[in-house]
Amino acid sequence: MRRKATALLLMAALALGTVPAHGASVDDLQRQQQQLQQNIQEQQKLLQQKNDEGEALLQQLQQIEEDIRQKQAQIASLDQQLAAAQGRVQQVAAELQKAEAAQETRMSILRSRLKDIYQVGRVNYLEVLLQSTSLEDFLVRLELLTKIARGDINLIDEIKAEKAKIAAQKAELEAERDHIAQLRRQADNERVQLASRQENQRQLLAQVEQEKKRVAAALDEMEATARQIAAKIRAEQAKSNRKLSPSGTKGMLWPLPGYTQISSPFGWRIHPLLKTNRFHDGVDLPAPAGTEVIAPLDGQVISTGYLGGYGNHIVIDHGGGLSTMYAHLSAILVQNGQEVKKGQVIGRVGSTGWSTGPHLHFMVLLQGEPTNPMNYY
Repeated sequence: MRRKATALLLMAALALGTVPAHGASVDDLQRQQQQLQQNIQEQQKLLQQKNDEGEALLQQLQQIEEDIRQKQAQIASLDQQLAAAQGRVQQVAAELQKAEAAQETRMSILRSRLKDIYQVGRVNYLEVLLQSTSLEDFLVRLELLTKIARGDINLIDEIKAEKAKIAAQKAELEAERDHIAQLRRQADNERVQLASRQENQRQLLAQVEQEKKRVAAALDEMEATARQIAAKIRAEQAKSNRKLSPSGTKGMLWPLPGYTQISSPFGWRIHPLLKTNRFHDGVDLPAPAGTEVIAPLDGQVISTGYLGGYGNHIVIDHGGGLSTMYAHLSAILVQNGQEVKKGQVIGRVGSTGWSTGPHLHFMVLLQGEPTNPMNYY
């Protein structure tokens, strides 16, 4: 791509070099331009192709940015789910810790009771009852032994229940952890996809930046060509010293009868692709390819041919320092030095040069410098 861009700039430089200095004939310019026209047209086709690719890249970039925004929203949602799950895990862990502490307390009581029984020795409940001194003593001993036995049984049941509860809590905790692990894997996958899309975005951005540089170079070339045209017009007007008709610019005709829409006005504007402030030296009038272009006033043709980013062009000197220029033509129907009449067909609308579609780039110049064409209508 860099080689093609270099070739394009080289051809543009050659095209600029074909504009004659003061004193050079327009015929010399015509012959030199014809020799380079074929190569320039090929480069312009390549330029248009790359411009289309740049537009496609911008559309892809917009889609990727939308996908990235969606991925970021998904990741934010996953982060919220992870935080909630982690909170539940912490809550279950705290409850589990309390349950284990309670179990340990009950186990300590049981261990203490067993220790006491062990230290006293084996006790035969029947022996304890037979040692009673009276029936009342017997009944008291029997009730105490019953309560002790019942307490031991209850304690064992409570411990079993606590163990079952702890086991259930552990299972719940493990399920929560498994769920968190799954969410984290999902989040990681989303982040990997996002990183991949971001890399693609950076690559596309780099390509788009290259396209912008290419467009900027083409526009700079057109601005340089415009300065050359201004110098050339002044030189030709100085030689002819043509006078403007007595009626002046009164009744100046519109160059495209029936097509009055202006797609891009005269003056400073934000370029749609570069997003920078660029000067537009004429008005763009969209019309179907082949639409007839007429001369707005009487005059003499002082320049025709292919001229860099302007493509096929015509310049007419109307006298008194006033001239008009018509660019991006598909056909040139007049010759250098030819006298033309007001309303005469001089060319046809096209899309040659630096153009994104069929239209007429119409310029009005005073002493070779662009002025707003709408000031004359």
